[in-house]
Amino acid sequence: MMARMPILPSKPTDPAGVDRLERGAMLEFARRIKRCKEAYIDALGRIPGEPVVNKNYTFRLDPFLLTSVLAAAGLEVESQLQSGGPENVWFFELYVSAAYARGTAQQYANISQQSPAYSAGQDSLATIIRSDPYRRRVALVAAREYEEMQGLTGTVKANMSRILTDGIGRGLNPKVIAKGLTTQAGIEASRANRIARTEIPTALRRARLDEAEEAQERYGIASKEMHYSALSPTTRITHAKRHGNLYTIEQQREWWAEGANSINCKCSTITVLVNEKGEPVVPAIVERARQTEKIMKAKGRGPWATEE
Repeated sequence: MMARMPILPSKPTDPAGVDRLERGAMLEFARRIKRCKEAYIDALGRIPGEPVVNKNYTFRLDPFLLTSVLAAAGLEVESQLQSGGPENVWFFELYVSAAYARGTAQQYANISQQSPAYSAGQDSLATIIRSDPYRRRVALVAAREYEEMQGLTGTVKANMSRILTDGIGRGLNPKVIAKGLTTQAGIEASRANRIARTEIPTALRRARLDEAEEAQERYGIASKEMHYSALSPTTRITHAKRHGNLYTIEQQREWWAEGANSINCKCSTITVLVNEKGEPVVPAIVERARQTEKIMKAKGRGPWATEE
């Protein structure tokens, strides 16, 4: 029986297929961080102050009041960024878990098309999602995202508290302090956007690799991962150079774990069945990836396209 072609991304510039999820997460982050900013501006309003002749302000403040208002603002930050708790923090529940499920679905369709043994053994996507191995893998992802939200929470609290207390200590006009809080909220939103652009595609890629590994272990399937870059104007040269090349699952995991390779990365991988020599069973899959690269390179999309 003739081997069937692996499934390539329908949109080469978004090989992971998570652009919409990322945009949704960024909008939600913006909404939540705005509420965090408002909590600190409300805290500022609870501290009595009055202007003095040199245009600075004198704030009538005692240590208990400062501790109280900062604690209340901090609780609001925790409520916004860590809601759902360790097992179902909102970012995981609404966005990352969806990306992981999507990656599993993509991989199920891809390997099923290539391997009759896998197709017969994994009778449905629902069966995979209900399985213990899947649930264990998802639990690890959930723990990772809660740690991310804890880190973001700590950063937001520290930076917003610093601006508030520094402004009060310097006797700045409350409007100036509020403006500083607004500016910092924008910085925190940018940091959150990077988390969304990193963690959502990472979850999808991880799901694909996890399922490929499961297929190897359970069904003895020989496969490799073909790196598939977005080849967009922002694609890094080192990422574009991997496009169409084959790697083991472990090599691919290690590469994404190095330095900043996974940060803001839109790349994905395509699991490709290989023969005893490690060559694709369907060699045309590599040719198709190379052809896409030639087309995108001809358009001059970004610095990578000028590399020889």
